[in-house]
Amino acid sequence: MGSTGSPKGTLVLYCCLALLLPLVVIGKSCHKREIAVPHEILTGSLVCKVKLHKCLDFEDVVSAETNNTDFAVVRTDSHYAIYALKHVSMPGHPLPLEIILRDVNSKENTVLVNLVSENENVKTRFAREILKRTKRRWRPMPFTVQENYRGPLPYIVNQVQSDTQLQYDIVYSITGQGVDQTPLGLFRMDEKTGDLYITEIVDREQYASFQLMVYAKTVDGYSPEFPLDLMVLVEDDNDNAPVFTEQTFCAEVLEHSKAGTVVGRVNATDRDEPKSLHTILRYYLVRQIPPSPVMFTINPEYGIITTTSNMIDREVLDHYTLIIEVRDMDGRIGCLSSTGTMSITVLDNNDHAPAFTKQSYQTEVSENESGKVILRIPVVDNDLVNTPNWRAVFSITQGNEKGFFNITTDPKTNEGLLTVIKPINYEEDKRFLLQVGVANEVSLITPSGTKSKGLTTIPVTVIVLDVDEGPECQPRIKEVNLQENQTIGTLVTEYKAIDPETKNSNGIKYSKLSDPLNWVTVGDNGRISTAKVLDYEANEVPNHKYNMTFLATDQSGKTGTCTLVINLQDRDEHQPGLSRSAITICKMGRTSATVDIVDKDGSIDRSTYRVKLDDSKDPRLSAQWNVVQEGPSSIKIEDAGNNDNGEYSLPVQIVDQQGRISVDIVRILKCDCPDSLNCAEGRRGGSAALGGLAILIMVLSALLFAALMCLLTACLCGAGAGKGKLGFPDDAAQQNLIVTNTEAPGADVMDPNFKVPVHIIKPCVSGASAGGSYDQNGQEMHQIEQNLNQSTTKIREHLITAGGGGQTLQSIRGGGHQRIDSSRHTYSDWHSFMNTHIGDKLYMCGQSEEQQHGEDYVLPYNYEGRGSAAGSVGCCSDLRGEDDRMDFLNQLEPKFRTLAEVCAKK
Repeated sequence: MGSTGSPKGTLVLYCCLALLLPLVVIGKSCHKREIAVPHEILTGSLVCKVKLHKCLDFEDVVSAETNNTDFAVVRTDSHYAIYALKHVSMPGHPLPLEIILRDVNSKENTVLVNLVSENENVKTRFAREILKRTKRRWRPMPFTVQENYRGPLPYIVNQVQSDTQLQYDIVYSITGQGVDQTPLGLFRMDEKTGDLYITEIVDREQYASFQLMVYAKTVDGYSPEFPLDLMVLVEDDNDNAPVFTEQTFCAEVLEHSKAGTVVGRVNATDRDEPKSLHTILRYYLVRQIPPSPVMFTINPEYGIITTTSNMIDREVLDHYTLIIEVRDMDGRIGCLSSTGTMSITVLDNNDHAPAFTKQSYQTEVSENESGKVILRIPVVDNDLVNTPNWRAVFSITQGNEKGFFNITTDPKTNEGLLTVIKPINYEEDKRFLLQVGVANEVSLITPSGTKSKGLTTIPVTVIVLDVDEGPECQPRIKEVNLQENQTIGTLVTEYKAIDPETKNSNGIKYSKLSDPLNWVTVGDNGRISTAKVLDYEANEVPNHKYNMTFLATDQSGKTGTCTLVINLQDRDEHQPGLSRSAITICKMGRTSATVDIVDKDGSIDRSTYRVKLDDSKDPRLSAQWNVVQEGPSSIKIEDAGNNDNGEYSLPVQIVDQQGRISVDIVRILKCDCPDSLNCAEGRRGGSAALGGLAILIMVLSALLFAALMCLLTACLCGAGAGKGKLGFPDDAAQQNLIVTNTEAPGADVMDPNFKVPVHIIKPCVSGASAGGSYDQNGQEMHQIEQNLNQSTTKIREHLITAGGGGQTLQSIRGGGHQRIDSSRHTYSDWHSFMNTHIGDKLYMCGQSEEQQHGEDYVLPYNYEGRGSAAGSVGCCSDLRGEDDRMDFLNQLEPKFRTLAEVCAKK
């Protein structure tokens, strides 16, 4: 044992320590760090992150490294990251780690970092005793296996044991992924020792971990332990090189961009463990094509490519290719890498102004030429062809004040096309000095980066050539004013042409080129006179301007064209009048009417018209009517005396500005107006034509009257036929029994449901009637009903044919009005006769003067007593004379005679 120091020395030592203590405390945050880390640190995994800004300015640090080869320091945006280069198992004590920082001045600063395992926690005595009493090995921490392990297989990964094996014979077993699940047979366990073996090489990119279930049972199947969840992690091996996301990256950069301009970015991926050292990528520019001069650089951490100079010129080189390499492991030794390509296209900028190929130009043009290209001016431009930076825009900046020229750009050749657009007179202009400029469609970018117009100019001389030309009228278009209705031969004007060469009119002859109405003549001296009377109101002269063209010819045969425009002026030659000569006013309502004043002299001022009522012949008119002038061209006529309805004639006097007097007669129709605006129908003047409705009413009235007359004639014929001796009608049944079952009241006689009774009066018994109606299964009655529904027109035709109801069965068969003999008729003949005859009777007797059905037709017919001289009194009774008795009933066949005797009343 060594001796202790003297008290004096000990005191000095304590004083030094007291002085150094503040310094240690101050520097502790920078020069010493203690960081808790996992007990098992996997290869390439992130161990921790530290901030060392207080140790050295972060921006000045150019490199960071560590003295432990098992770890690496990587600088990020705001801190330093420590990564494990291999698998590290933390010892039972803190693991020291020095981080060495260097700045731009090669100054070093060392920082001590102690790595402490998270399991090495300081425990109290009580905690240690509890841990000792409950110590068991059945709950191990998750353990790892190495990816791509190249050692002998199988090998022990770890051991699992249970404390219960001291009391029992334990048998160990496992299930789960890698055992009885895909991939099968990767793991196996020694059932006696609990050793876990791996049998094959593992790929972490395929299986990052395995979840196993461990069982500890006795030989007889008893489980003294619960099944154990066991996680096996696959430790990453840097076996995947980073790969670019695109085979070739494309980017564009504008020429003459400033240094530091971002061109584009490359990106790569790595299949290894994310956020590990194996996936920390660094980018490097391997080669530039062409190699010189170097125009680009790349950020190693982010892969961003920027320019290093503003001298990139598209006209020198318009494309660059960059070969880029990406490395993992932060670019350290032993990293994996791959290469990629970036294609950079240099975009054109308007940095070259168009330039002329010559210093000046000269050209010629003949006088009176127009619409012709007289000069093509080429330019050169080094910018990209067929872009706004290359296309030229020409202009004439000086010398074209009279507007004879124009310049455009040929879109194919980019040349300037100088064109003469209107004729030039050599006698007036013999030479032009033009200043032609050219620029691009967009502004020019100067080397300093500013914009300018970039206009370049050049002088162009245009020489005008003299040409022998025809006479010219002075002026070329002449306008004169002439009043209409001038006498023939009146001088319109003198219109002479001048020879440009001689400056006189000698020897020039004139002829008409266009004179649509032949209104004028032209003399050799240019005197123009009227050939007809000019009319202002002529429809062929629009806007009252008459245009004509003359031809002037000199002695050499050259011609010139002259145009004369005559502006016709109106004369007051027409008297004013009223626009209409007939008006209507109402008794109540519209008691006045407005009439316009018209004058064919369109240009004459109407404001001086004076209008009044002419009562010189009848002074009473002024008390009955008022004529008020409402405006320059309209008057209002009012009823001032409450005149009666009728027609009136009113003279109206009009005085124009020349003092001429005209009198117009206005016919006034005063009438009743139901709507207070228009006269009622029928109150119009006699000259009014009948309207369509009135004609229609008249035609319908005539037709109705004719129908009534026909009806009256029919009724009179029926009444006359009934006079004389009573007897049976001609509609004999001829051995066909007719039964009339009922005469009870029913529907209207024209109703199709009405059953028509047929009465037969026995001539031997006065006042007695035996009747019946015939019905053969309802068919015959139905046909009778259909015939009764025929139209009125058809019934009237039957009446005319039957001669007013006097039709007989013989007449139907072609015998005319002969009496019925004893010859036998067929049933169809009788049926046709009865249908027609009964329909006629029903129409005649069922209509009254008011077009109503007979009232007694729907009443029941009671027994009228024996010996009645009147017989049946119904309106439809067929009363005939003695000659119309039905004696044929006495000649019936035996079976019908018996039936008649039974039906006859004794």
